Amino acid sequence: MQGAPSQYAADPSLVERFKQLSQGALNELDAALLVAQVVDANVDTARVRQHIKSLEDAARSQGAVDVEGMLAMLRGQGYAQTSLTDVDLTHSSIDWLLQQHQGLPIVVAVLVVTLARGLGMLAEGVNYPGHFLVRIDDALIDPLALRVIDEGSLHTIPGLTKSEMLSPASPVTMAFRMLNNLKAYYMALENWTAMLLTTEYQVGIVHDEPRLLGMVHFERGEYCQGLNDSDAALVEYARCAEVSPDSELVKSANAKLDQLLGTNQGPLH
Repeated sequence: MQGAPSQYAADPSLVERFKQLSQGALNELDAALLVAQVVDANVDTARVRQHIKSLEDAARSQGAVDVEGMLAMLRGQGYAQTSLTDVDLTHSSIDWLLQQHQGLPIVVAVLVVTLARGLGMLAEGVNYPGHFLVRIDDALIDPLALRVIDEGSLHTIPGLTKSEMLSPASPVTMAFRMLNNLKAYYMALENWTAMLLTTEYQVGIVHDEPRLLGMVHFERGEYCQGLNDSDAALVEYARCAEVSPDSELVKSANAKLDQLLGTNQGPLH
């Protein structure tokens, strides 16, 4: 059992490029551009890169080459936002962000990190739950408001230490989280086919991480069941049981398999 039927297949070339994230071959902007192509296959990636380069040139010409100066320049150009209410797929596209000055925090974070590095600063994404953040040099940034924030003002997350709440986010983590945002949008619509397509890109990202890979295959099994496609669901749950190191998840996958098969043949190994 190698995968779900071809009608749920994503663009294979794009899947391969997502795989490059785990090899350390791509940066945050590369990751965001891949997600933008999931949203819109015709996105002009060269235009996006040139737009960001023009922002870098503008910052240099204005002498806005430190954290506060760069953030002030972006606020002056209209990139600062309040909380988004009617979120749709476009808000996950960095191309839309650059054109309309609207985007989810993680997408704005990509712009901020890329621009800061171009200006010679140290910058990385911060995987804070629920609201993505950015660290530039020693400053913690809210990418939506484009302002420095005090770490002490952040809400604590039960079960997480401060270092876990503010852990650096790799391009792999950011791409996976951006695709989660697409899934959340499709989930609200119960668009199982679109969720399967999105998770196929996530399979590409975590293809060499068994724990996450098992979780994604389990999700895919649930989406196949949403489509009343038991054969495809069997494939996904079996793949989950095969690759996952999580005994509880494997137990759940085997229970799903028994349920779908209508028998009690014991777990698959």
